[in-house]
Amino acid sequence: MGAPRGYRTVAIVVRTVDFAETSQVVHLVTPEHGLVPALAKGARAHKGAFQGGVPLGVLGEADLLPRRGAELELLRSFRVTDGLRGLRDDVDRFAAGCYVLALLRDLARPALGNEALFLAGATALKAVASAPPPAAGTWVAVFEARALSATGHRPHLDPCPVCETEVGRDALFSPVAGGVVHRRCAPEGPVRPVSPADREVLARLYTARLPSFAAEPLGPAALRAARGVHDLFLPWVLEREPAGRRALA
Repeated sequence: MGAPRGYRTVAIVVRTVDFAETSQVVHLVTPEHGLVPALAKGARAHKGAFQGGVPLGVLGEADLLPRRGAELELLRSFRVTDGLRGLRDDVDRFAAGCYVLALLRDLARPALGNEALFLAGATALKAVASAPPPAAGTWVAVFEARALSATGHRPHLDPCPVCETEVGRDALFSPVAGGVVHRRCAPEGPVRPVSPADREVLARLYTARLPSFAAEPLGPAALRAARGVHDLFLPWVLEREPAGRRALA
């Protein structure tokens, strides 16, 4: 067998950990290769190729080399294409950006490409970095919806997934059932009441075109409805509470 071949890819830096005296372990989310853990040798050396380290929460182009028998690939170079500076200019933007990075890292899978998930993450991070701080919550909810869809966890909104008939006004959101159900159909487990207005909010999150959210961000009531459902559903999908979720409050 020949030596592993290197490759170049666009990537989002979702985690960095200092390693040894001058190196870093860098976790990248890429469209073709999913979650890629890599070793950046000498990254924190000021005169090295990385000029002081690979920054967290940026978009860029990575040059990677798989290493046979090693868990970490070798990150030979990384060029930042979007530093997303706006994430660091405001507390709300920063909290939203950290949460998106953490959830993206949780949902991405090693060696399993998912272009839709990558695009959802890149779009959300750019939007949070550039939007007015009050709109950060909207883009977090949009990212959650698009990321759940990209990973096969999009919730059923209508009809009821249990009896397969149209859901009326007396509805609950059930993570166990995978979406909105009649009260009579709800299986045992956590549930949350959802009104017709709540379901309209959810339908918009999962189907509306992205420019509509820039033109008309979610209002406080709509955002509470989205948060209520996603805060119930995501821990069920991940089998634990998403990292950084509490900071959004």
